[in-house]
Amino acid sequence: MSAAIWCGTDGYVLAQEQEAQFDASILSSRGVDPGVSDYFRTAPRFHEGTRVVSLRLNGNQLGLTEAQFDRDGELCFTQGLLEKAGLRVPAAMINQGEGEAPTCHDFLAQYPNTVVSLRPNREEVALVVPSEAFREQGLSEEMFARGGLAGLLNYDVLGLESQSRSGGANRYLSLATEAGFNLGDWIVRSRQLYTSINGVQRSEHLYAYAQRDLLPLQSTFQVGQLSSNSPVFGGVQFSGLQFFPDGVKRGGGASGAVVEGLALSQSRVEVRQSGALIYTTLVPEGPFTLSNLPLLNGTSDLEVSVIEDSGAEQRFVVPAASFRGTVPVQSGYYLSLGQVRGSGESEGEQPLLAMGSASWGLGQSSAVSSGLVGAQTYQAMGLGLDTRPLANLSVGARSNVSHDKASGRSGARSSLSLGTALADNLDLTLSATRQTPGYREVSEIRYVDKNIERDDFLASRFKNQYTAGLSWFDPALGGFSMGYSQSSQFDDQTYARLYGSWSKSFKHASVSAHIDSAVGTSGSYDEGVSVRLQVSVPLGKDRRARSSLRHQGSRSTLAAAYSERVNEYLNYEVGTEQGLNHSQSLTRGSVNATPRYAQVGLAASQDRFSTNYSGYLKGGVVAHGQGVTFSPYRVQETFGVVSLGGVPGARISTPQGPVWTDAKGQAVIASLPAYNNSRLQVDTRSLPKRVDIQNGTKVLSAGRGSFNAVDFSVVNVRRLLLHARDEGGQALPQGVSVLAENDDFLTSVAGDGMIFLGDIDGQQALKVALSGARTCQLQFELMENNDEDLPYETASAVCRDLQSNEALATAEEPELPELLDADADADEPSES
Repeated sequence: MSAAIWCGTDGYVLAQEQEAQFDASILSSRGVDPGVSDYFRTAPRFHEGTRVVSLRLNGNQLGLTEAQFDRDGELCFTQGLLEKAGLRVPAAMINQGEGEAPTCHDFLAQYPNTVVSLRPNREEVALVVPSEAFREQGLSEEMFARGGLAGLLNYDVLGLESQSRSGGANRYLSLATEAGFNLGDWIVRSRQLYTSINGVQRSEHLYAYAQRDLLPLQSTFQVGQLSSNSPVFGGVQFSGLQFFPDGVKRGGGASGAVVEGLALSQSRVEVRQSGALIYTTLVPEGPFTLSNLPLLNGTSDLEVSVIEDSGAEQRFVVPAASFRGTVPVQSGYYLSLGQVRGSGESEGEQPLLAMGSASWGLGQSSAVSSGLVGAQTYQAMGLGLDTRPLANLSVGARSNVSHDKASGRSGARSSLSLGTALADNLDLTLSATRQTPGYREVSEIRYVDKNIERDDFLASRFKNQYTAGLSWFDPALGGFSMGYSQSSQFDDQTYARLYGSWSKSFKHASVSAHIDSAVGTSGSYDEGVSVRLQVSVPLGKDRRARSSLRHQGSRSTLAAAYSERVNEYLNYEVGTEQGLNHSQSLTRGSVNATPRYAQVGLAASQDRFSTNYSGYLKGGVVAHGQGVTFSPYRVQETFGVVSLGGVPGARISTPQGPVWTDAKGQAVIASLPAYNNSRLQVDTRSLPKRVDIQNGTKVLSAGRGSFNAVDFSVVNVRRLLLHARDEGGQALPQGVSVLAENDDFLTSVAGDGMIFLGDIDGQQALKVALSGARTCQLQFELMENNDEDLPYETASAVCRDLQSNEALATAEEPELPELLDADADADEPSES
């Protein structure tokens, strides 16, 4: 078979398949039935009608789309296909759609240099078009998957219990939920948090809002209980509406803020922003790093609490200036209107709020921002600059002033952040923030009642905040990192924190050292510098032994642990600790599992004073048109469900991680990056051996807020290997053709009478074309209950001559005993 590129009468170029020509004599000489040539003469083609195919344009994968094909398998350039590809829609049409038939535009006549490649075996259409065929640059809703309807529930359950030897017990339970749905590109979400500490219960509602991207306006619209989004002002919780740049370039919800610390034992970490608890989790003993936090905004500090099993607590602040540079500033306009939403500590009616900001790009690497805030008794303005004057230097600056009529106070706040690469593999970050006593954020004016400020509020406000971070990596010496933060308050109290780490991998071990020091009077925890030295040794595949020495205050502790990852679903760890200069000892164990549809973890530890238990359960649930499907991951703004033809237990790679189909053959795609390509791939090794898949890879391009239903076409096949003999017991000759009942070619007989059928539908009638225009019919029996784990089943077959059968059928029908005798005679070899 050969392919030719030819110019039609209109001059356009097509990838045209020619009919193949076969030499019948060569086929016969090689033991192949010449009739096979009729089957392979015409190239594969798409069936007539609508098919979901993968669209490739000028070498770039655009994802899935619907394509229409005519009776000859040729592509119809519909308006939907052209809009998906971002191509111009010609006015000329090949045919005007009537009824349900689509309209086919004459794209090839308009752009004659177009090359169309149809690949039905890969369910793919590839186009190569000239540059003038593209529409003007800009986002179009038709370029991405849109719409859909599905509901969701994300859950995160955390439980702790400590039982003292003396009989007392401490219990902690938290349940964070996020409920909502996607409908017509609208995102509706509501987040709640429930906590119970020794029976004292508290419920906190963080927000509830609806959101939609408005691509023609390059903006995102939100309405409900929101957190203000501004490049120059701190975040404030309010009820109302807001617009901000649509953030097409922002990545998948990643906030950019990172929290690092050192837990002296298994601890609970709580992260608060703007007074609201936004994240809580368990961390094991040792260093920890929290990233991708669900921030309410990018301009308010993070307050971090590290609470140990014993109740000892560390507290520190991650200033917003230290992570603001990692949150990209989008050029555009920001508008927030509504009423400030207070917490349980608020007094009196909350003020109305109007906040407007704008950012403008300056060249390729700078942006300037400005904004105004107005409330009933409050006004503020701010300026900001984000720039990268050099390839290895980024600078961010903010300056705000405020005036509060209720208290008669005015003030200013300024901040500066800097990030630079001093040399190869050496990075430095610095930030500084200062404010005067009279400066107020909108969220802080709620503490003013009848012009009298609360003393505790004034005392807790910071005067100066400084952070510094240094990281360096050398292949021979390892990686170093160090950070320092300091906060001074108006009551002359100062809080400082120093932390650092070093790590190096050797041939047979990895060594690391960590230091963490909290100085000040924050909370009840202040025991000096904590130092930890750790050695980790791999013990074969996915097994590791670890030993550490920890010195904290005046106490030194030696610990050892063994961990193993059993498979991609399960890992566990056991360990022990022993005091070197004190009598404290501890044993502990933990197991973490992802049983396909959730994440679960259990841990227990015991010392001579108490026994501690902890556990977590988290994941998501999606309700859609085909039922309810569970996810081990948190379901985010843009998501979908993949179906695999009712095949359970199939593994599918998604942007969030691997997922497995449930009993209905469905799995949740928990996260799809908006306005970007996402690759989904079926692990064919996880499929039953009797299941074939037409195309195991698909690419999606989803718009934000869409719900995407993806179907993988699978074929349940029954493969059969026949040992075929003729009526005389001789193996059928090699190379003769095996035909279906309608004379369609299926395969050829291999050596020793072997016939392999890639798919057979039950007790199918099969024929074999013998020499001399003779045919015989294969007779065989299939097992009713076959082993699904075997790639194919085997059976014996006898090929009976159709001519003798037809003669027998035309003869007068004998009595039943005579028929049996005739069959017996037919089994004897013929004298002729």
